[in-house]
Amino acid sequence: MLEQISDYLFMGSLIFLVITVFLFSSGSNFFNTWNTTGAATDLQMNHDHTKMVNAQHSRLVKLFKSYLFWIPVTGMIASVVLSNI
Repeated sequence: MLEQISDYLFMGSLIFLVITVFLFSSGSNFFNTWNTTGAATDLQMNHDHTKMVNAQHSRLVKLFKSYLFWIPVTGMIASVVLSNI
């Protein structure tokens, strides 16, 4: 019984973690890419690399500061502990 609860907790936490990472990684840029034309995407290739790296870094920092990231990680750790009891 405890092992089955541990399995469900792990799978639920894993699904929640994947959804959280997807939401934080795509953000508002996901919706902006659908409206661009070919010429606009060619112009975006001449971007500032430092600005892009800083944007990616800020998204990663926001992810690690978010409770939505740490709740599923804690659930996964708890499921591993429960399976070893």
